[in-house]
Amino acid sequence: MVKTPWRRLLGISCAGIVAVGLFLLTSLLSPPAATAAETNGNWNLDDGEGHRLGVMLFEGSDINAAKGLRLRLNAKSPKLTLDHARPLLLSDGKDQDWSLANRSAELTASAGGAVPATSSQFDAGCLDPTPADGLPLKITVPSSAGDLSFALSPGQVQTLHSLTEACKN
Repeated sequence: MVKTPWRRLLGISCAGIVAVGLFLLTSLLSPPAATAAETNGNWNLDDGEGHRLGVMLFEGSDINAAKGLRLRLNAKSPKLTLDHARPLLLSDGKDQDWSLANRSAELTASAGGAVPATSSQFDAGCLDPTPADGLPLKITVPSSAGDLSFALSPGQVQTLHSLTEACKN
């Protein structure tokens, strides 16, 4: 059977519409990349002034270091180095502040190794008191460019909140 040009055009149009529909449906049903990354403790922070950090939240497993949650920061901006002595500060902007001890010395690859200049690590154990639900948190990172401030997204705040609640139980 020979298709007329109109039938052929109609068939191609229907196939295109179905393909676009499937693409849109897949996009709507799958979580955005940033949200998926936040759920496993890997975050990207940008202060809007050209300073970017990669953040990883994980359970410390080094037998030579204290156990507990760690927050590792990696500078993603050129020439930015992170402080290896000062604590990281969290603030809810109201009346609560937290100071996370600097554990950058745990980053040495071997005994006597140098701490990477673009990385730092902090004790992210139980935050006491637990950050209030719904309040934004600001993180202040000591660096070669001074103290850098980053606003945490609601998903990042919820992750910290959930981990703090879990470690108290």
